[in-house]
Amino acid sequence: MKRNLLLFTCCFLFLGSSLFAQSSGKYGLPKPKDYDRWSVGISFGQTLFLGDVLKDSKNNNAFKDLPFTPNFGLQLTHQLSHSVGLRLSGSYGMFEGGPSREKIGPTSYTVNFESPVMEGALEGVYTFGNISHLKRNKKFHFYVSLGIGMFNFDGELKDSATKVLIAKTGNVSELMIPASLGFKYQIKKFDLGLSYDFRKTFTDKVDGVNKELSEYDNYAFIRLNINYSIGKKNKHMEWINPMEVVYNDIADLKDRVDLLSGDKDKDGVGDMFDKDNATPEGQKVYGDGTSVDTDGDGIADTKDGDPFSLKGAKVDANGVEIDTDGDGVPDSRDLEPATEKGKLVNFQGITIKMDDPANGGGAVSFLPSVFFDVNASEVKQQYKDRILVVARALKANPELKIMITGNTDITASEQYNDKLGLKRADAVKNHLVKVYGIDAARLSTESKGEKDPLANTSNKPMNRRVDFSVVK
Repeated sequence: MKRNLLLFTCCFLFLGSSLFAQSSGKYGLPKPKDYDRWSVGISFGQTLFLGDVLKDSKNNNAFKDLPFTPNFGLQLTHQLSHSVGLRLSGSYGMFEGGPSREKIGPTSYTVNFESPVMEGALEGVYTFGNISHLKRNKKFHFYVSLGIGMFNFDGELKDSATKVLIAKTGNVSELMIPASLGFKYQIKKFDLGLSYDFRKTFTDKVDGVNKELSEYDNYAFIRLNINYSIGKKNKHMEWINPMEVVYNDIADLKDRVDLLSGDKDKDGVGDMFDKDNATPEGQKVYGDGTSVDTDGDGIADTKDGDPFSLKGAKVDANGVEIDTDGDGVPDSRDLEPATEKGKLVNFQGITIKMDDPANGGGAVSFLPSVFFDVNASEVKQQYKDRILVVARALKANPELKIMITGNTDITASEQYNDKLGLKRADAVKNHLVKVYGIDAARLSTESKGEKDPLANTSNKPMNRRVDFSVVK
């Protein structure tokens, strides 16, 4: 019997070591070093002696009118895995029994029995409840333990009436098998619990009475336990649900699949490869999901007031090239970057003298074009500064008259485009009159519709415009 119990205990402890090996970081599970694994504890409770001399004056009932016989314990636990730990413990208590009628040698006596008891044990502890499919991390655990240990006793039998010593067991140490059943509740780094700790011995001589055919003299503790987690991780392995790791991995895999198959901004580029997941719907993008920027000025074509500015030219927030002197010629093409305000210039930004025909006076000169959206004739805010350049030139040259020419792309019919081009020219004329007070008699309008394209059909935005020219 003793041999079988020892063999079973060794198998239990070996199982704990195997589970530890399986939980040490393989297959994506967390590594033991990620958690606190040590804890220390104290225990206090009632001692129950389960021998021949029971603590009862009537009917030999061990649990009737039971006095309080305390025990104290210390334990050190090392967690091998989420569910399995090794516990080293030591306890001190008292055995008490009687009065009981017993036969000692040839004589019968009414005796009392008492003995101090000290023990040490090594146990494997298996925790139920910390592996959960329904709750992230549970605060309440059940556990069982089984191990091997030694206990020491030094009992005395005394006559119940006279208190005379009848027999002594002597100071004896014996093998025992500890087994426990309990529960605990976590409060931050502490846990509180209650346990029933049974001790299976292999001797019938603990109380000094050896009865044939009787059971061994076993004992038990009913104890309140307090444990404290040692470590700086603030995550004790016993109180972590390993299923949480599995669910986190599944969620991460799902996120990756969503990134591969998802396209939040519907630009045709999967979210995992999309460097800009907020591209407006319908906007053309490159293979990495960023908006097409034809002129490379950092402004997407859909927001670029001039999508064909020169490479490297400085542009404003609307993608329009900077014109420092406000003469209508961008700095990148302006050969006279400090033109006096209000002066007319040619396409190179050089001032034109109106009374000098040799220098272009009275001829067609450069004024900035105004561009429009598809099938639209409203002047966009980003082009109103270009109309300002024209207004300044008109105010600085009171005799100057200009022709405003509306143009379109070839999207609609020729007749429709002629009308649309004229609407655009009239919109610019009205802006000059209403905002800047230019005399309408100085402004003429016409439409060339789709007849005077600046760019081929692949660059339609350049053909949806209004041009200005000086007239005599």
